[in-house]
Amino acid sequence: MCTSISYEALDGSKFLARTMDFAFELNGQPTFLPRDYDWISSFDNKTYQTSYAIMGTGAKYGNNYMVADGFNEYGLSAAELYFPHEYVYDATPTDGAMNLVSEEFILWALGNNKTIDELRENIKNVHIIESDKGVMGVNQPLHWIFSDLTGATYIIEPEGDGLVLEEDKIGVMTNTPDFDWHRTNLANYLGASVNNFNSAQFGDEEITKLGQNGTFRLPGGYTAVDRFVRTAFNRTHIEKPENADEAVTTILHILDSVVVPKGVNIGDRGPSYTQYQAILDMSNKTMYYIPYSNQTVFSVSMTDDLIENQKEPKEFDIPMKQTFASLDEQEVK
Repeated sequence: MCTSISYEALDGSKFLARTMDFAFELNGQPTFLPRDYDWISSFDNKTYQTSYAIMGTGAKYGNNYMVADGFNEYGLSAAELYFPHEYVYDATPTDGAMNLVSEEFILWALGNNKTIDELRENIKNVHIIESDKGVMGVNQPLHWIFSDLTGATYIIEPEGDGLVLEEDKIGVMTNTPDFDWHRTNLANYLGASVNNFNSAQFGDEEITKLGQNGTFRLPGGYTAVDRFVRTAFNRTHIEKPENADEAVTTILHILDSVVVPKGVNIGDRGPSYTQYQAILDMSNKTMYYIPYSNQTVFSVSMTDDLIENQKEPKEFDIPMKQTFASLDEQEVK
């Protein structure tokens, strides 16, 4: 379970952001993968090479680093989200094509495409295979959200018709049901408003409002449906930030409404919770990362020096114990 949004500040800075909600401990952290990074497909053991540098949330499993979200040196960004019960991958590989397990798709997409237009063309030769050969040992039901420096947002939901890009004009994606269902469901919440309702007459009694009541229709649970509606509403109505720095704060406030605390959503594999939030500033090639156990906002940039001179993968360690900014030493006025 996860939530993702695309976003733009008034100065034109473009973002893709997400919460990573999962039960299995992923142990991901900000990771840089260089140009010409060789990786071995779990499905057929073929070696592939990336053309472009990648910055994202990564972890090394077996031979390869896997990334669940990130951007490349040209600003193309992506995130993978869970898509159970609706996904349909290819049952068998296609000769002469690139056949991948689902968790390898972002590595290929960000490593070999500069824009969504390139991605649209190049995915014609890529197939996601129904397979338990992936690094987690079990088939992962996924769909993907992409954005680039144009600000356009597209999703890929494999439902038996191959890998097809569908425009996401709402700029939000969660989990099952599919995007078309979520888009239609928003019609049920047209009555939600940022403005308060006035008092009303019931018989001879005038009933006055009890605080803010325009948002009474918004759902409050952690289901994919509830999170989609709340995120779409908040993303639409929140005050627009002027610049990239303000946008990071704004995005965090949007995501705060769907962060899942550990212990409130327990499934067969234990508590599914928001292990981290990631904010990808495509325009300034900067990643912001907030782990569950430390609400400090950490940042790391894909600098020109990093792109040109870092030849091996680089992990950026995050302190998982909460850090605090003490005010004890301030002078008393």
